[in-house]
Amino acid sequence: MAYHICFSNPAAWEESYDSGVYGNVGTGNDNLKVFWGKLVDLLALKKNDYVYFYIKQESYLSGLYRVKDRPYYCDNDLFNDPNEFYPFRFNFEEVLHFENKVPINELARLIETDRLSSISTFERDRNAGFRGIRQITNEEGETIKSLFYKYNPKGDTNRVKIFNHPQINQELEASAIVESISNGRRIRTPKYIKFNNIPVIRFGGRYIVSYENILQGYIYYCIRHNKNGVIDDLKLNNFTQALMEVRILKAQQFRADLLVLYQIDKNRPHFFSLIETKKKTEITISHLSQLIGYMKTYASAKDVSFNSLEGIYISIDFEDETIEYLQNRKNVENENPIRLIRYSVNERGKVSFEEIQI
Repeated sequence: MAYHICFSNPAAWEESYDSGVYGNVGTGNDNLKVFWGKLVDLLALKKNDYVYFYIKQESYLSGLYRVKDRPYYCDNDLFNDPNEFYPFRFNFEEVLHFENKVPINELARLIETDRLSSISTFERDRNAGFRGIRQITNEEGETIKSLFYKYNPKGDTNRVKIFNHPQINQELEASAIVESISNGRRIRTPKYIKFNNIPVIRFGGRYIVSYENILQGYIYYCIRHNKNGVIDDLKLNNFTQALMEVRILKAQQFRADLLVLYQIDKNRPHFFSLIETKKKTEITISHLSQLIGYMKTYASAKDVSFNSLEGIYISIDFEDETIEYLQNRKNVENENPIRLIRYSVNERGKVSFEEIQI
């Protein structure tokens, strides 16, 4: 279970609340990187995740809803918009009915006081052109829920709307959807999305992932859905939460590509894995030093010991000096704060991971 905030506009939200279908923007004319970015964001969702909807132009939040089933792609004319298909979709159900909405300035205050640290702002983001779906931590989701009770102190939360969703019987691999759209073929019948392989290009005599965000999205998808043995390969067993592209330092722009939390005490996590992914960079000591610096700052901000964190670098290769640096650090300081994992991918887009033994 996870919490997300999904962006919409008044006209699209009217159709969404009528049909119980959310769609992120898209017309089929996006470049491949943006199109894959939207797919990756959509695939962050999982059945039974909780969702709030941010109606941007009217600056309010509507909640609380739950993802009914797997996300899917469909560019039919459900939303009756001549300029947008909203094809990156999922069906939802209303969990709690709150008649009064939460104004967005309430969330701005949470961001300012660092109680909503997963996202820095709703209006400015380095991927603002397509980031219609943002994940937040479970604790942040519960904090937002308390705001709805604040604005609806006597409301009947059980007066939920019931939606009738048509059955979906087909599925497609994500790469097949991208290929179809790239060739000008629309997908007017809903198709559940699978994500078992990734698009590749040739580089230096071998295959690598075509875009960095696809690699992190694939890893995240496999972690959340327990697919393709990735949890075991990366030694992330027994995690509590996993988040993608998380801002972890308020005063700096650093974001973890992936943040995995382990939590026994309901009040706070006890261990953190910060994961960085690179599609073709040969990782150097400078990369490690920067990540260790971020980890130390993050440990201080969260008031946990440095030993409560691990860094994981996933890339196509690592300099010999990088491996030697970690070996010396382990031997001299009895400390091994970063794990190195080499990814490889074949011509069919099947991904493998191998941890380098330090």
